[in-house]
Amino acid sequence: MFFNKARRGLVIELNRHRTLVAGIAAWDDKPLLLDCMAEFEAEDREGLRSWLQSKHERTFVPAYCSFAPRDWQLVRESISPRRLIEPNYLTELARDRLKLISPNEWQLHLLHPLEGEIVAPAGAQRPVLISAVPHAGIRETQQLLLDLGIMPSRLEVGVLPTIGAILGYNDKRADKRACVMLQIGAEESTAWILGKEGVHTPAPIKIGYTSIEKLAMKEFALTDADEVHARLMTVEEELLLRATRLVRPLVRELKPIFDSYELTTGQRVGELYCNALPDWLSWISEPLANGTGLESFAIDCNAWLLTANLRADPELIFPPHWFSLLALISETASPQAHGQP
Repeated sequence: MFFNKARRGLVIELNRHRTLVAGIAAWDDKPLLLDCMAEFEAEDREGLRSWLQSKHERTFVPAYCSFAPRDWQLVRESISPRRLIEPNYLTELARDRLKLISPNEWQLHLLHPLEGEIVAPAGAQRPVLISAVPHAGIRETQQLLLDLGIMPSRLEVGVLPTIGAILGYNDKRADKRACVMLQIGAEESTAWILGKEGVHTPAPIKIGYTSIEKLAMKEFALTDADEVHARLMTVEEELLLRATRLVRPLVRELKPIFDSYELTTGQRVGELYCNALPDWLSWISEPLANGTGLESFAIDCNAWLLTANLRADPELIFPPHWFSLLALISETASPQAHGQP
């Protein structure tokens, strides 16, 4: 009798600050079993390559992958789905609503704002999410993965399955409040509000972590961003006492957005989840939540795995920021639900 050695696999998240990767013991087994994990700085490709070579014998390893294309857009708009059969309707929609100069250079998907499914070309006027990913970003990421010996079985914008997992998690625990998913960039920040009507997409806020760097320089008498990052990596009482001042400009912009959502929908905004933070901002969720009158979204990833039909080696402990990677392969965020590239 012949036995085939189980084919290993990977799940990998390429976000703007770090790379998260976990090994799948047997690619074809369900539920999936994660048996190893590692984390690297986004620029540390050689460290990632060395780890991959130590864990996998095959030339190309199959993987579920997520990435964070810089120019990606997700916009909620009201459209007429029946018009999708018209040859230029989606192209003109992207040009008009997303201000894309060359829509043909983008991969466009229309998603249901609550269920995440691809919108069918039928039915009356309704809200949808328009997801636009530049083809150049997809090709660049695919080439990077292939250069690392990774064969992407699926490649998704990481925000989308994370949104699906949060909505699913809140549904299971019967939390009727909306949750805000916040992503803080260098010069601007984006808040997606996840509520009873699905995903709402307020315009990006023109404040990012560079404003926090500047305030921290004054607060702690530092001279440059590197000193700021080193200082803010040490989370201690003095930092937490000054945190309110550091996040005040961001709080000032976020609060009216949340108030407007509550007035418009009648649903209370209850929790704040910060996605894909740099290491030196790991402390920011609590003061941002306090400043905006919300609670910080908290999740035990290892406990949550059991509800998402996933398994992990008992020795693996997944910190909260690994939630986005785990969401990529959870049953609460199926591949069909997010219009993956």
